[in-house]
Amino acid sequence: MKVEFRSSFIRDIKKLKSKATVNLIQTVIENCEIAGSIADIKDCEPLHSQGKFFKIKRGQYRFGVYINRGMVEFLKFGTRQNFYDDFPPF
Repeated sequence: MKVEFRSSFIRDIKKLKSKATVNLIQTVIENCEIAGSIADIKDCEPLHSQGKFFKIKRGQYRFGVYINRGMVEFLKFGTRQNFYDDFPPF
């Protein structure tokens, strides 16, 4: 699948200082690039009644993504405590 990043996602990951968290993000992005469909993305769940918005859960971290026609757009990254305050973005 094709992967794109929104500026809000880039802003969220620039705040990180932990090397382990950066490696986790790289792994998730690589898995999305390799995936042929939504079902191939590990720990990807749809947000209830939110259409094409999904969350990818990895430990205490959440990735907010929009998946449409073979494209994964990363919108948000954060811990589970503050993730749902701003996601989905409307």
